[in-house]
Amino acid sequence: MLLFLIAYMFTTLWFTILKRPVSYHPAQFQLFWSYRRWFAGDTNLGNEIIMNIAMFVPFGFLFSSILTFSGRRRFVFVVIFAAVFSLTIETFQLFLMRGLFEWDDLISNTVGAGSGWALYTILERLLNEKYFSIMITFTGTAFMVVCFSIYISGRKAVGLESDDTSRAYCFQIDDVAVDGDILTMTGFAFRYEHPSGEFSLVLRPIEGEEVKLVTVCGAVRLDVNEYFKCDYDYTNTGFTASGSVNPDIEYEVMIKWPWSAPLSTGVYVSGDKFYYAAAASFEPPAADGAADLKEILDNGTLRVYRPDYHCWVYQVENHLYWIVDSDFNFEDNGRTYIQYQMWTTQIQNLPKERLEHSYFWDNIGGYFEDYEIYGDYGSYRVMRRELPADYSLTSIVTGYYKNGEWVWKNFFRPIYET
Repeated sequence: MLLFLIAYMFTTLWFTILKRPVSYHPAQFQLFWSYRRWFAGDTNLGNEIIMNIAMFVPFGFLFSSILTFSGRRRFVFVVIFAAVFSLTIETFQLFLMRGLFEWDDLISNTVGAGSGWALYTILERLLNEKYFSIMITFTGTAFMVVCFSIYISGRKAVGLESDDTSRAYCFQIDDVAVDGDILTMTGFAFRYEHPSGEFSLVLRPIEGEEVKLVTVCGAVRLDVNEYFKCDYDYTNTGFTASGSVNPDIEYEVMIKWPWSAPLSTGVYVSGDKFYYAAAASFEPPAADGAADLKEILDNGTLRVYRPDYHCWVYQVENHLYWIVDSDFNFEDNGRTYIQYQMWTTQIQNLPKERLEHSYFWDNIGGYFEDYEIYGDYGSYRVMRRELPADYSLTSIVTGYYKNGEWVWKNFFRPIYET
């Protein structure tokens, strides 16, 4: 049974940490917040709670089976070790940004382990030694299969996974210069809802060794603080970073905050150029003489690239342009809904109707056909929307939305221009 327990713990770590993409989830330290929302009618959170309980039932069952003592002492050991294991998972999720740290999960996991202990104790009393050995082996295996099937299917049902680290921090490069093999770039970076702090930058090539840049933080950026102005001071958020590089190689810019894993900024550099998609895999829309399309491509900055859904999103000054080809999934009735939501550091400036419903982001989604613009775009269709000016923009999520669910979505940072 020890092998079953080890396999279970490894599988748990795999699905709760290692398999998850890096994503932004602000830590939730309030006790029983999810339970209160469940009892108030939030069935999605209720499903999460049940899954977190079910996931640790095998832990309580299998851990009970390897202990040589019984009774209250066994129960105490199961609960303590379940809490420690759960806290380990939550801590890794917090620092690696691979899940939401919350005390409620620890409570749910511990309840699940206690349920596993109770089931083991009941079977131990009801069955003789021979049948009990067969039963715990069978039950342990069945629990692992069933509970993880429930957990995985539940995770898929709760929502579509998407890299939303742009909601966690701001990062922008303003200039890149190369002198010989020395690259120097300037810009600004800070974590939302955090005071200005230190960070380091790393350049990661497709192949070869990473380049650790000498990063000097704390340069004064009054313009940045004025734009993102909120309860936190973002004045000293400018940076200069430099290092020796191969100017012919493309590098992905990674940022590392204290106590976190290196995160992709979504910015790539090659020589003195920087851009927002890996050149090796990026194919822009083919202008082919289409003057209006070429103007967007020449003057805009790529914000979203989804070749799997035949969509590009470019920012040109204070407008976003959704460019799609003939293979984009348009609805036959001409009502193709493009979701378009924005987060901000200035929540108080959001529309009144958003605040009345405790929505701390803005939603200006709309039908592609209603906002489609016409001109010389070749074989492409283009939708245009204006970026709001009433509040700072920290992160945007857009994508295709149908029947109340995301078909696909992408988070990105709008480009702030001084």
